[in-house]
Amino acid sequence: MSHLADWGCGTGAAGAAWASAIDPPPRISAIDVHPWALSEAAATYKAFGLDADVRRGDVLRSRVPSSADALVAGWVVNELEDRARTELLPRLVDLAARGVRVLIVEPIATSVSPWWPEWSAAFEAAGGRADEWRFRMELPQLVRRLDKAAGMRHDEVTARSLWLRP
Repeated sequence: MSHLADWGCGTGAAGAAWASAIDPPPRISAIDVHPWALSEAAATYKAFGLDADVRRGDVLRSRVPSSADALVAGWVVNELEDRARTELLPRLVDLAARGVRVLIVEPIATSVSPWWPEWSAAFEAAGGRADEWRFRMELPQLVRRLDKAAGMRHDEVTARSLWLRP
């Protein structure tokens, strides 16, 4: 992989994670609608020593660079309006058909993602897969205390993913 599109990049976590796992790391083209997120993404990519072009844009109106051979959309599809999600799904399936690896990562939150079964079915019909991930982790003492005081539990990290590859 030589060029990763990080669509709806937010702070750049998903793109940086994938790019850092590749040797040599791919070039990253990242877009997001929020200026604050873009500055955070630029800082994330820089901290990981990654070559990234970060710009403001909308995942629906922006074109994936023709040289991109992979696309990640982490924690962004959930944020789209229904109409936008409906338009985006066939575009992503088409990208995979044209040779681009596509990875979607979202939180496990059934109530806010009623679209997930439709997307899972579309990815699986195109030869992809849908997975759920759960990772137990030992939190530092201070974080455990803060978690408890807030009535939260972060000793398990969860996510789900959709994956399509050419």
